[in-house]
Amino acid sequence: MQPLLEKIENNFGSAFSVRSYQGNHICRMPFWHIHPEYELVYIKNGHGKRHVGKSVSTYTNGDLILLGPNVPHSCFSNQTYDDNVEVVIQFNHDFAGPEFWKVPEMGQIGQLLKRSSHGISFGESLRNKVGEEIITLDHYVGFDRFVRFIKILNDLALTKDFTLLGASTSSLVVKSTDYNRITKVYSFIEANFQNTITPEEVARHVSMTLPAFCRFFKRTTEKTFTTFLNEFRVSHSCQLIMEGRKTLSEVSEACGFQSASYFNKQFKRIVGTTPTQYKTNFIKVLAS
Repeated sequence: MQPLLEKIENNFGSAFSVRSYQGNHICRMPFWHIHPEYELVYIKNGHGKRHVGKSVSTYTNGDLILLGPNVPHSCFSNQTYDDNVEVVIQFNHDFAGPEFWKVPEMGQIGQLLKRSSHGISFGESLRNKVGEEIITLDHYVGFDRFVRFIKILNDLALTKDFTLLGASTSSLVVKSTDYNRITKVYSFIEANFQNTITPEEVARHVSMTLPAFCRFFKRTTEKTFTTFLNEFRVSHSCQLIMEGRKTLSEVSEACGFQSASYFNKQFKRIVGTTPTQYKTNFIKVLAS
């Protein structure tokens, strides 16, 4: 599977792109892709898994996320609600002109854009407020649309209700020579994570020796293969728990964990709660 460099076209007569998807017609892209534009995604409802750079995590009751240029990411695995709306806004750094961000009033937005190299997920309070403005953005054209978008960026820049998705202070931008190899690794994990996977097996899949593969994977993701695989499995387990069709024992087995105790240990290390607590908390959210 070749990685895709997404080609983005701005809306006619606009300096940036706004695309809306309603109900079950969600945005679908290949598993792993990049583009040189910033990307702001708002999902009104729904829950699922997000894979951004080094981070594999889950979201529930919608999401609002900002990604910097050339940060590898996959499409959201979004389980929608009937009234779901997903809006994807994409823009170049100089969409307002090369000198725009040097204006003092734009300083905080400039800092926001720098932070986006990590991937930023915004909290529920801001998501609910800014989300409605994002949904209606496509109703405007010309100057009104431009000003409203700048206001949205300013609201994002001023909030402290956000989480950086990256695992370190450096962004993960995969070198072009590594695209094909890391894509093959991620695709292999996605197709086989329910089963036993060894680093030796993946190394053979990408035609590398085990030591070379381990060095490559750690350099590219800043994580060991085992750590990444456990995080991928736990992220998928969160999604299965939210779907509510399997017992925790079945979830553990479906995600490739060899024992319930190891599943519980890794789940608590990565998520911060036990699977039982996570399930209980999710049920409380649905009932509220």
